[in-house]
Amino acid sequence: MIIAMNPNIITTIKTDQMRHSGYRIWFIVSMFDLFAAAIIGVLLRAMYFVEVPFVTFRPWLHGHSHTALLGWLFIGTVVCLLHDGGLGRFTPRMRWLLIGLQAAVVCMLIGFPLWSYNVITITGSSIHMVLAFMALATLWHVSRSWPKQGSGMLTRAAVVMFILSTLGVLAIGPIIATGNQGKEIYYWAVQFFLHFQFNGWFWFAAMALGARWAERQGFALQIDRLTMGLWIVSAVLTYALAIAWSEPLPAVFATVAVAVALQVWAAWRTFGILRRMHNVAYERIPRAARILIGVALVSMAMKVLVQASVAIPSVAIMALTIRHFVMGFVHMNTLGVMTMLLCSYAILSGWFDLKRGSIRWGLGFLVAGIITSELLLFVQGSFFWIGLGMIPGHYVHLFAASLLMPMGVVLLLIGSLKK
Repeated sequence: MIIAMNPNIITTIKTDQMRHSGYRIWFIVSMFDLFAAAIIGVLLRAMYFVEVPFVTFRPWLHGHSHTALLGWLFIGTVVCLLHDGGLGRFTPRMRWLLIGLQAAVVCMLIGFPLWSYNVITITGSSIHMVLAFMALATLWHVSRSWPKQGSGMLTRAAVVMFILSTLGVLAIGPIIATGNQGKEIYYWAVQFFLHFQFNGWFWFAAMALGARWAERQGFALQIDRLTMGLWIVSAVLTYALAIAWSEPLPAVFATVAVAVALQVWAAWRTFGILRRMHNVAYERIPRAARILIGVALVSMAMKVLVQASVAIPSVAIMALTIRHFVMGFVHMNTLGVMTMLLCSYAILSGWFDLKRGSIRWGLGFLVAGIITSELLLFVQGSFFWIGLGMIPGHYVHLFAASLLMPMGVVLLLIGSLKK
């Protein structure tokens, strides 16, 4: 018997397959960026106790940070938000945007270690920024149909914060042209970009991911205007922390105190919202994803508490001048919060099949590497603070903990690429 299929049905099936697999493929691509950033991170850790002839620290650090921030975290976050639990459409326009974004990331990944800042890396960064605006315009358009007091509002706030952060990057050119490179205003511009990336774009995007998942489960997540306003105002005012290290004026610390008070208030109100959906989340989220989300929530709470503590001038100076604390805080945001949330999204979307041993072991190595390295950074920073000096073998231990992360990512990639 020969059965003839309607060509329109075949086209529909292919379109649905592309819609469901397109974002998954690009999530896996962004994980290769995570792997590259993790490998460079391990090399940089090794430089503290062995000589690595072909690695110059600062240029490779730029390659590490740009690949992690603009590759894994930006592309991964946009992909997860646009995927929308399988409801999002993967269009040819989005495919080309993602190809362009990834090409720009590869340019920075290769260019920074070889040439540091030059015409190639600056061009790659500029292209990434333009294409990022285009991708975020699509996200803005899509989120207009999402609940206004939930994921829609959070997503649009995240987009605005990303755009705001780029003002810091755009200011660097004129600052250098006027001979102010290396001065306070130059570092303020760099910190402006980083602050509104971590405390704005990624922070609100993280909340948007959680809110959108809750809405798809039928949970009416309502974020009132006061709570939202507290988060936005505190995100803006906590930029004063970046100024406090060079201008420890009473007015600056007063601004920090107000900012962290508003942030703690916002966190308390948000906790009340999350507590109401605890039972729903526990029933519908697999245990592995609950662990990752738990790590992310603890990291978010720690971030709020750390920023609250630096309202005390002596603590602020200590936190901003001890490099271990700075690194620990940055990785708390990038690894502890965003990486954990993106991986939990991959589990909930079926991109990570927990039946596969490589996925389970990969997640285990990744989580163990993140938690262990964070503990080592903050413990060593505390030793410096109280005057106990270096812990014997600290950098070897930090290297070993960091090595767990690329090992975990490799296993996740193996498990994800298996058919």
